[in-house]
Amino acid sequence: MASRPRPVPLTRGATLVLLAGGRSTRMGTPKRDLKVGTQTLLEWMVARLGPAFADTLVCGASAPKGARAVADLRTDGGPLAGVEAGLRTARTDFAFVLACDMPRASARLAELLIERCAGHDAAVPRTALAQPLCAAYARAAATKVSAFLDRGGHRVIRSLDSLDVAYVDASELVSAGIDTQELADMDTPADYEAFISSLRESRS
Repeated sequence: MASRPRPVPLTRGATLVLLAGGRSTRMGTPKRDLKVGTQTLLEWMVARLGPAFADTLVCGASAPKGARAVADLRTDGGPLAGVEAGLRTARTDFAFVLACDMPRASARLAELLIERCAGHDAAVPRTALAQPLCAAYARAAATKVSAFLDRGGHRVIRSLDSLDVAYVDASELVSAGIDTQELADMDTPADYEAFISSLRESRS
C-alpha cells in the first residue's frame, strides 16, 4: 500500500515576522543579542523557527542568515510599526508575528493561530492577557494597522479594537497540546536565566 502523503504544515504557506527592536531597559541589553549557546537569541530563533515558514522577516534589527531585514515605515510607532512593516512586506496571505523576547513559542502554536486566523484579521492567544506580539495576522490587516497608527495610536493591545480578532484562550491551547508557557516573555535578567535553565533541562 502506498503511504499517505503527510499534510503540509500551514506555516509553510506563511511568513514568520520577528520583532527585534526596542531598548530593553529592564534587561540592560538588547534582548536580541542575548546569548543562547554560541548564537544570539535572534539567530537562535531564526534557526529554530525559520525553516517551518515560507519566509522569515526581522523588523527592527539586522537580519541573521536565513532571514530578511525590514525597516519600519515610521520612526515613532513602537512594536506596532514592526507589525505594520512586516505585514506590508510579507509575500504570503498570513504571518506569524513574534516578539524576540518570547522565545518559547513554537511552530505548532503558530500553526494553530494561522488556522484560527482564516476569515479574520488576526488570531491572538489570550491567557490572563491577550498576546498580540505572539499572534497570527492576515496580510490584509496591514491597512487597518496603518490606519490605527495614522490616527496616533501606538499601543499594540489597543490596535486589536480596530481588528476582527479570533481569540484563542488557554483551554483551546491546552486542548491542542500547547503549553501556555510558550507565551511567557523575558523582561529581566532573571527571566533570561530561567529560560536558559529550561533549555538545559530539556536537553538533559
